Amino acid sequence: MFKNISAALGFGGAKVDTILDHNEVLQGGLVSGHVKVMGGSVDQSIAAITICLMTKVKQEIDDNIQFVDHVLAQYHVSDAFDAKADAEYRFDFEFDLHPEAPITTLAVSNNQCVVWLDTELDIDYAIDASDKDVIHVLPLPTIAGIISKLIEDKDLKLVKTDMESGSISMSGFTNESGAYQEIEFRKSSIFSRGELELSFAIKGDTIYGLAEIDRVLRGDSYKSFDISIHASDAEIDDLVDYLI
Repeated sequence: MFKNISAALGFGGAKVDTILDHNEVLQGGLVSGHVKVMGGSVDQSIAAITICLMTKVKQEIDDNIQFVDHVLAQYHVSDAFDAKADAEYRFDFEFDLHPEAPITTLAVSNNQCVVWLDTELDIDYAIDASDKDVIHVLPLPTIAGIISKLIEDKDLKLVKTDMESGSISMSGFTNESGAYQEIEFRKSSIFSRGELELSFAIKGDTIYGLAEIDRVLRGDSYKSFDISIHASDAEIDDLVDYLI
């Protein structure tokens, strides 16, 4: 009886550990691995295993800027099963990374973007077990090319990136996750503070984007665009020239 009570309170109960095949993933790329469940000191009924794709989103709460957890997507890994005491179970999984998950690997000192998997073990009549695993999201080659061209050809500097709460429209497409990434560049000779902010969203083979441009004495302007994920160098050059 004491073991049952302890397990219900989270002591000696089933544990969960998610093992990723790779912790670096391209935008929209395949996430794969397995969930290992280790039975506790007593038998327990597991209602389900769920993986949540998480990020941090900037919000203004009571005039203060805070970063709150935001669910980008949920993935069902397992139906109900009984976890026997001291037994081990393995559940393989794979899914495509949500295309609106932010790039987390940009070389910028003020990088406030993070992505992780939160694996939840839904245990009947007990405190749920969980596990967190960080994913490093790499930019698609076309997006990496756009950013590189802005830095190398337009003499811009990456200064900040974060996730904003809400929706934006980009060339006829509106993001679906309830949050979007902003990538901020700065160039003192041409632009004022916060001179260029870029946001991207991927749908199928198309990259949609919105640029907010703040030029000295000329105010803010917005430019939306779309470009193929297979864009050529010439197409990337044309887009960068259009933006700046």
